[in-house]
Amino acid sequence: MAAHAPPPSTETDDEDAATARGFGDALHELVNTLRFGARARLGVRRGPPALADEPKDTLFDYLDAAGARRADARERELRGRYELERLRTASTRLDYRENLYVLEALERALEGGRAPRRADGPLRVVDVGSKNFAYAFALERYFRRASGGPPKLLGVEVDGHVVYRDWRARCDYAEAYARQTGNEQVRYRVADFCALEAAEPFDVVTMFFPFVTRHALVRWGLPARFFAPARLFAKAAALCPSGPVVIASHTEEERDEAVRLARKVGLEVEVTRPLRSPLVHYHALADDRFVTRLVSR
Repeated sequence: MAAHAPPPSTETDDEDAATARGFGDALHELVNTLRFGARARLGVRRGPPALADEPKDTLFDYLDAAGARRADARERELRGRYELERLRTASTRLDYRENLYVLEALERALEGGRAPRRADGPLRVVDVGSKNFAYAFALERYFRRASGGPPKLLGVEVDGHVVYRDWRARCDYAEAYARQTGNEQVRYRVADFCALEAAEPFDVVTMFFPFVTRHALVRWGLPARFFAPARLFAKAAALCPSGPVVIASHTEEERDEAVRLARKVGLEVEVTRPLRSPLVHYHALADDRFVTRLVSR
């Protein structure tokens, strides 16, 4: 028996889907608010864990033979350039690949731009939405090499008290990743970046996949009150008036929305490039990503 083709969608179908999505988001918003409040009140901190290590001899086994050889060559290049041996010998495969990916993103965003340097002290870098800061090593090593000395690096995450299966919190892991860099000036703060106060300006701001749509923020698990992308870019421009703001975006549409918001606060695109890379196992799902360098007008 031949299968029946589904009826064509109608305007009513689209409206029903939008209504259902809106209801789902509203429910998620309520749950997120309750869970976030509980996490913030408990404020779990058990101290930094010992970070796991895994063999790296088949790091790119998700690629075919030729692709794996190219990825291995790129890994060796990045490892030598940014002195990653310490990370390579004390990390999971997932964390190590994520650091390689962040280094690729930074190279693409900042290549050909003004090398971030500071004559009167260490370079000041803030990373916004750092999650568990698993890529702190990549940030530290990139800006150490770019500036000629160890940077002052601050990771900021509003939801730093998420608890993992081992009953340690996101901030516990962030502290471990910060310590792994060997730079005592690498710090992590559980805070809302939009409310952050800084004694002096930052030289660089990095934002990996900032929320520019409410739906994405709610699905990630944050209360809707933190959806304030215009304020986010205004804060970045205010705290980093002379340096670059580097953003990574999941899609071209997200990139375009981020650029639109950035322009409203005086930030202009200096360069934007695709962020395709085989160095992460989910590369086939990340082909639409972009990395962008913004600077003040």
